[in-house]
Amino acid sequence: MTLIDSIFGIRLYAICILIGIILAYLAGVKEGKKLGINKNFIFYGVVITVPCAILGARLWYVLFNLKDFDSFGEVCGFRNGKFEGLSGLAIHGGLLASLIVIPFYCKKNNVSLYKVLDIVAPGFLIGQICGRYGNFFNHELYGPVIQHPTAFQEFYPSWLTDNMFIGGAYHHPTFLYESCLNLLGLIFILILRRKSKKLQSGDIIFIYLIWYGIVRFITETLRMGGDANDPLMLGPIHVSRALSIIGIITGITMLILKHNVQKFKTVSYASIIEAVEKERIDTVIFDLDGTLLNTKSLIDHSFIYTFQHYFPDKEITQEDLDSFFGPTLEETFSRYTKDTKLINEMIEYYRAYNKEHHDEFVKAFPGAKSLLRSLHYKGYKVCVVSSKVKNMVEYGLEHNGMLKYVDFIIGEGQIKPKPDPEGIIIAMNHFAFAKNAIYVGDNPSDIYAGLNANKYYQDNKIDKSCKSCGVSYSLKYDKIKDIEGAYMISELEQLLDVINA
Repeated sequence: MTLIDSIFGIRLYAICILIGIILAYLAGVKEGKKLGINKNFIFYGVVITVPCAILGARLWYVLFNLKDFDSFGEVCGFRNGKFEGLSGLAIHGGLLASLIVIPFYCKKNNVSLYKVLDIVAPGFLIGQICGRYGNFFNHELYGPVIQHPTAFQEFYPSWLTDNMFIGGAYHHPTFLYESCLNLLGLIFILILRRKSKKLQSGDIIFIYLIWYGIVRFITETLRMGGDANDPLMLGPIHVSRALSIIGIITGITMLILKHNVQKFKTVSYASIIEAVEKERIDTVIFDLDGTLLNTKSLIDHSFIYTFQHYFPDKEITQEDLDSFFGPTLEETFSRYTKDTKLINEMIEYYRAYNKEHHDEFVKAFPGAKSLLRSLHYKGYKVCVVSSKVKNMVEYGLEHNGMLKYVDFIIGEGQIKPKPDPEGIIIAMNHFAFAKNAIYVGDNPSDIYAGLNANKYYQDNKIDKSCKSCGVSYSLKYDKIKDIEGAYMISELEQLLDVINA
């Protein structure tokens, strides 16, 4: 049986590395969510760090094998005018490059370095577990000749043993030994970070250095009995074994300092997860008009129609129309008459036109439906607190296919007008286990309603919270963009990043 070394012209070595990167990224996103680290931060971190790691791994290999390269093109993987791939990569160079880049990336984004390294360390192991199979396909990282080949052939599958038949003899599959030992290390770390109460933030990277240092020292010792030209040497010094020893010493020293010297101590890993979970948003509350639904045209036409009937001599300017967007109908019409009966009549006249022409003018904002669907299926409680009457809120949501994703609705007449937080408080109380909410709106009154709800919880020492978030496509963006304490998104689906969904 002949083992293939490429698929559709793509070397299996590259595929193994790519699989490792993808799996490490997915694992990092999952754990990052528990630690309160945004998935976009992890994604761009991978985009920046991986090329640097590959470059570092290549340069490290080239540095100790200069005699094998005659030109810069060969360093870049070209031979005889053809790209043959970067078959020579030294993992220690990749690790060193990563550990140089990551601190700068964390500092630039004001994210805890220890938190990130706690995510990165298992990712290193995942990458190394997968990457070692690339060495297998490339006939690299093999050990000495096996003295009892019959037992070797009986114990391992033929696809492995056949590829370990090199130079007329079967060799120890040190790639497999290292991959399996790293898998054990990964399992150990995964169990440790869930079960240990003594594990501190930042411990995992030093545990990794110890574990990988031991594993690599063992496999490098075996390699010395295999391909004599394979190990990296600096004169008489075996570079990889020396770095393994340095890693072990560094890991042990730092763990001792972190757990025994106050200056080096950090918070427990479990406490970070508990704190993030305690503050995790579980309820998302939306305003309707101008936030989920683009109703501006309908509202403008409804007001113009109403004023033409009741105040035909009144000239309605665009500034007037913009000022009508947000307040209740009663507040708006009260500016022009104090006759309560007339105000109520105008409201009914407005609503009749509004309902009749609703489908003609109203459209959901881009991403609104997909956002509500995502929140619903991710387990968030979704509410709408609006200045519009409830039946029209329901009608608008149903017309745009969003009502089925909304768990609770409050409309005009049921609550005090925003910025009073009553609607948000009622929505939160509707769900027995709701603790942390975010209110998303397009109007200053929306933003302040969320902030006022949070103040209400703090003043009354209630173990709940509410954040506010504005949308930059708001007609009143200039009035909400600088409100202190509020998030701002330009597209609705960015809310998933805000709440780390």
